[in-house]
Amino acid sequence: MNDTQAQAIERNAARPGKVPLARGCWQSLGALVRRGARALRFVLPRMIVVGGLAGSVVAAQTPPTEYAFEPVIGMPGKDVVWVPTPPPVIDFMLDVAKATPKDYIVDLGSGDGRIVLGAAKRGIRALGVELNPDLVQLAKEEAVRLGVSEYAQFVVQDMFQTDLSPVTVLMTYLLPHLNQRIRPQLLAQMKPGSRVVTYAFHMGEWQPDTVAQLNGLTVHLWIVPAAAMGEWRWSHDGIGFSRDYAMSVRQKFQFIEGQASTKTSPVYLRDMKLEGDRISFTLTEEAGSSLAQTRYEGRIEGDVITGSARTNDHKASRPWRATRIAGRTDIEQRK
Repeated sequence: MNDTQAQAIERNAARPGKVPLARGCWQSLGALVRRGARALRFVLPRMIVVGGLAGSVVAAQTPPTEYAFEPVIGMPGKDVVWVPTPPPVIDFMLDVAKATPKDYIVDLGSGDGRIVLGAAKRGIRALGVELNPDLVQLAKEEAVRLGVSEYAQFVVQDMFQTDLSPVTVLMTYLLPHLNQRIRPQLLAQMKPGSRVVTYAFHMGEWQPDTVAQLNGLTVHLWIVPAAAMGEWRWSHDGIGFSRDYAMSVRQKFQFIEGQASTKTSPVYLRDMKLEGDRISFTLTEEAGSSLAQTRYEGRIEGDVITGSARTNDHKASRPWRATRIAGRTDIEQRK
């Protein structure tokens, strides 16, 4: 098919419309037709004239030498249109996530697989989840061509039906409403301390732990928090004698606050911090005729915190273990 034929296809097409792209961009339907015609020109059988008979035409098929599908920026999908991640951003996202070969990466809405392939080139196992079977096939063939099929896998699957429990790094280039829709699922399934990295778009109320830029292009990083809310109880003898403590914690994503108490003395709780499954805070309390400050640090695993506590300026810390007796909920309820 020559350029004249391609132009004829466009002229005979329906009235040109507009196809919405991410971030308010627009691309004419005519441009899509032109690009589609070029793809067809690459794979359609060529017509050649043979023999000496004027007007005699014999069709000779030239088999395509590669996968015939050619993705077009802005082509529609179930939930999004396809807009590829800029190549420089891919390595930057992996760097921001501090991804290593010990990680397992999943890209939701993986398109032509470029994020997964970028991870695979670093020897990191990665899975691309994509609904368009043509894009999945294209990505698989590229993985073979690059010699990274051992690390790069692709599946035709709805992102909202994907099990995220084994994922240590989740990467997306999705519009904000889709990021927010997937948010309860990843908070419920991904392990505390796992990382979420998005290009360009945010996660709504969930504030990122890090915002980084590369040549004006923005990448966001979140650390998946543990469920720290609820009623906690423990005993500790760091002030010279044993005392029983109660602590009530409220949580909104990675931000926590609360109150603490004992049966015998006022206690003041401050400097609460939660990062992944790591929790820390300071208790100030009366200890005889003086005040004591104890810094608690621990790791949340289920309904137990284990760690250490150090009182005042003592060099030695003492073991500490707290148990949650009530109040655990999901960080965010699925709608």
